[in-house]
Amino acid sequence: MKNELLLGAARRIITPSVGTPLAGYQPDWFSTSVNDDLSATVFYFEQDGKRALLVSFTLLSIATSISNDLRASIEEKFGIPRESVILHTIHNHSGPNTNISYGWGDANREYIDTVLVPRLMEAIPEAIENRRRVTMAVTVGESRVGINRRERAVDNTVRLGQNPWGSFDPQMTVIAFADEDNKPVANLVHYACHGTAAGKNHEITRDWAGVMIDTLEKETGAITAFLNGPEGDIGPRLTNGKTVGLAEVGYAMRLGAVAGQDAVKIYNQPKYRTVPKLSVTTGSTMVPLAPRIPLEKAKEIYEQFRGETINIRGRSERHYRAVIESYSNGYEEVEGYPIEQTILRLGDVAIVSCPYELFSEIGLRVKKDSPVPYTLILSNTNGQESYYATESELCRGGYEIDMFITKYIQPPVPNADWHYITQTLANLKKTED
Repeated sequence: MKNELLLGAARRIITPSVGTPLAGYQPDWFSTSVNDDLSATVFYFEQDGKRALLVSFTLLSIATSISNDLRASIEEKFGIPRESVILHTIHNHSGPNTNISYGWGDANREYIDTVLVPRLMEAIPEAIENRRRVTMAVTVGESRVGINRRERAVDNTVRLGQNPWGSFDPQMTVIAFADEDNKPVANLVHYACHGTAAGKNHEITRDWAGVMIDTLEKETGAITAFLNGPEGDIGPRLTNGKTVGLAEVGYAMRLGAVAGQDAVKIYNQPKYRTVPKLSVTTGSTMVPLAPRIPLEKAKEIYEQFRGETINIRGRSERHYRAVIESYSNGYEEVEGYPIEQTILRLGDVAIVSCPYELFSEIGLRVKKDSPVPYTLILSNTNGQESYYATESELCRGGYEIDMFITKYIQPPVPNADWHYITQTLANLKKTED
């Protein structure tokens, strides 16, 4: 039947062996147990010859180069165009390292090659085989499990905590798919919040999102995946007054129970089901870059980090050393850095890939002016490129700002957020054509 939407879903467990280094805090942090299994959940869409794939990994992030290789392999093996493949990570901080970021350790190639890739390649044909005709319903509500995490200290510095007046998007969106008999087939939950509720613990876990996923799955009987939105400056609203747990997985379990109740409540709202039109649009966004900081300034800053190798201080040491070296190695300045953007459109829903951890305000501004009623931006998707901050927060500094300005030899221009917003809106406009 013309215009029918086919959907198939499948899942594979991708939990690493105990003893695997955990990503997100420091390189020498190892797992000692498994609290809950990690997974790759695959959604395969097909309509009138068009095919698309959406995968949600319960991992911190996947390096852009690794993600690009995976998408190319999927195209080669299954014929799904790489431009129509969205690989998303939910950004929990208690799983294996699949990213490449100096200061946090190297990507675990053994895990990627022996667990992640083969199990993903098993799940995709199963999802294709499981495809059936579906309708789609979208329900929206509020959840307060997240909060802006750029807390202002008394000395006017910014630290990771809770900032109740900071930008924050409380909207949770549930997309529910059902078969011709109105039986639930699959669900997607979109919300924006870091997966740091468990804190720097030694247990492998999906963090708070795992409990939410399990809760909605149990209530609906349908496979469910989480899509994390612009969470760059959003953390879990924990009872300890912070957005990072005190090395105790119970924080994640308790907050996840609240998120699960919210998801179920939103899912149970009255539904209007449609057969949405499927389309995939690819475009790009350019991160405009300013000139390098002067050599003498780079040398001055470098001295603050000389010898550092861990986390943001290690990253800063390497960055400013690279800036210094660029003045003698023939580096030529560029106007910007291009980022590929994939938009999966399902009727009134646009799922937008972004490899950055966008600040909440950026997502809110895109949603406000988007031509698509439900615009869902996904952070940490089709790669990982660092944070992406707003112009108004650059002057305040802090961890996220340091990450943002040390990504490239040249710093981003101050209003890089506006450039991302306008370019994304232009790409969203193309989905209407």
